[in-house]
Amino acid sequence: MKKIIILFLFALTSLPCLAQFEEELNPSSTINVIGRYVDNAVELIYFPDKNKALYQGLKKGFVIERADFNELNDTLIYKKIAEVFPYQENEWSNLLSSTTEDLKKDVTLAKEFYDKRDEKRGGKFSFDKGIKEMQEQKFKEDFEYIIFVMNAVKNNKVARALGLSYTDITAQENQQYVYRISLKEKITDYTVGEGMFLMETIKESLKTERDIYVKTWDKKLTFIWDENDMITGAHVERKNNSTGEFELLNSKPVLKSDPTSTRNSYTDENLINYTEYTYRFYGFNPFGEKQYFGTATGMPVDLTPPVNPSIISGKNDQPEEVNIRWEMPVMEPDLKGFVVARSIKNKGDFRVLHSNLLPKNTTSYTDKTYSKEKDNYYVVQAIDTTGNISSSSPYFVTIIDSIPPVKPSFLKGKIDSLGIVTLDIELNKERDLMGYRLFRSNAAEHEFSVISEGFHEKDTIYTKAITVFKDTVTLKSLTPYIYYKIKALDYNFNQSDYSDVLKVKRPDYIAPETPVFKNVKVGKKFIELEFILSSSEDVVAQTLYRKTDIKEPWVKYAELQNDQKKYIDKKVITGVKYYYSLQAIDDSDNRSNFSIPVMGKPYDDGMRPTVQNLRLITDKDQVLLEWDYKEMNEQTYFVIYKKNKKGQFVQYKKSDVLRFRESEKNKSTYAIKVFTTDGGQSKLSEQVSFK
Repeated sequence: MKKIIILFLFALTSLPCLAQFEEELNPSSTINVIGRYVDNAVELIYFPDKNKALYQGLKKGFVIERADFNELNDTLIYKKIAEVFPYQENEWSNLLSSTTEDLKKDVTLAKEFYDKRDEKRGGKFSFDKGIKEMQEQKFKEDFEYIIFVMNAVKNNKVARALGLSYTDITAQENQQYVYRISLKEKITDYTVGEGMFLMETIKESLKTERDIYVKTWDKKLTFIWDENDMITGAHVERKNNSTGEFELLNSKPVLKSDPTSTRNSYTDENLINYTEYTYRFYGFNPFGEKQYFGTATGMPVDLTPPVNPSIISGKNDQPEEVNIRWEMPVMEPDLKGFVVARSIKNKGDFRVLHSNLLPKNTTSYTDKTYSKEKDNYYVVQAIDTTGNISSSSPYFVTIIDSIPPVKPSFLKGKIDSLGIVTLDIELNKERDLMGYRLFRSNAAEHEFSVISEGFHEKDTIYTKAITVFKDTVTLKSLTPYIYYKIKALDYNFNQSDYSDVLKVKRPDYIAPETPVFKNVKVGKKFIELEFILSSSEDVVAQTLYRKTDIKEPWVKYAELQNDQKKYIDKKVITGVKYYYSLQAIDDSDNRSNFSIPVMGKPYDDGMRPTVQNLRLITDKDQVLLEWDYKEMNEQTYFVIYKKNKKGQFVQYKKSDVLRFRESEKNKSTYAIKVFTTDGGQSKLSEQVSFK
């Protein structure tokens, strides 16, 4: 209902002069209808959306028609059920004399509007005053119309007195009706659309209570609820905690600030924190009836944080300690205590440094867990008894550096054919890293000497430490390796531990010794190889090769361990010849010759697997034998054995498939043996027989 009123307010208050011209160009109006089913009757309220159509209805009356609604019918058949007119003078008098003082005001306003229905509006048009005069006249008429509509729709008695309400007591329950409302007499050269309303006569639930959500503030409470078209606006009552009586807080109903929203709200201010308040909410239905729709309870709380503390100093003046001092500009009575937090960034994730709240009279804290390698920013936060928090600005503390870089590491090292050594170092992660010192020795157990430094000045543009070092060594040496170590230094000349020793080999052009085979053992499904691998010190890989044609190139088959002495090849096929060879590779990628090849051929012992799952089935007058055999191929066939009178199994029949059938008269005890065309055979299977 509220939506309808708002639409009228918008339509009748915006651009009144243009609306008047549009009405003259396109004279038309529409009758709006609302209704409900209550007390076994349909109550209707209706009103035209233009003054001219309304005045015609007040003078000549309205016609009420009804049709039974059925979705299967193509057309509706309407039947006139009433003609409705405003009250006569005696009826107005009776209504005024029998109403309460609150209602009498609405009835009086409606009667005054009704009595002026025949008065002429406007007057002579003045070109001097022009459009402004027309606007003022239109605004006055529109305002009177708005007041009339609001009084008529908010009170069913007023609507009935004006002939804008009708109750259909002939409506039956659980039916669907379409009501049509029209003017009793049409207006010449003016179109008034009929009001249509579909009503389903189902008893509505009496429950109107809604969920009311409470938002807690400092010294105030906000209440939010969903609002529908049937109950709108709100009168709010608050319980007086002293008297226990509910008192009205708003003389005018609370209306939604946004007509398109489905929610309404009310805020009660100037409350006392931590005091519980109880509220009752009432709204109005389209028939002007006040209806209770909810109760809510809330308690405002203190949400004001303490004054921000201020850090006045932070020093790393003692080994392993950072001391933070702060002050409070104002010591408020509800201050509970402090927390100190630290981060590696000015706007980073600050972590609290202690588990318990510091007392409210505390002004300093000693941090023994600060980062010695990263930045240290501190904040002090004040907390009151309610849990409100305020925070100081971040405070940066400079740390005295006495921590050396971590032990560095080599990535790789290599000597080329000209004796130039290239060493790659993994860059340390310290932000104050200045560079590295490179040490060299001809033996791991000898003393190492500094041969190079890779430092840079802190105030130079180049800030990344050198991680690639060059050295030159002779290739003609009795020692095959050269040894290196490094140390990392920071800007305070703190030195790391030595790195692990890097052993770099001089170029090698001599191939490793060739591996040799000792023995070959052949089985039905395997070939076992015994060998002696290369004993060269710098061997890094020993590879086994295999092929089935001695004329074809070798194919890499397996990588062997340096201490491996045997290899069993199970990926072989019976009757196929396999050739094997070995080769060793050193750390300079020198390869030995292929070893003298050996050959192995898995042999066939003639034994074949027996059949599985032998079963005997009686099928009418016949005996059916069935069995399974996984290695069935074109060379396989089966011989059926049958017991003779002496109890001995003798060959009986042959089958190329996994079944055998014969007459039941010949039934006996059976077994199956597998044969292959190359001479192989299995053992006799398990026997089956009739019981």
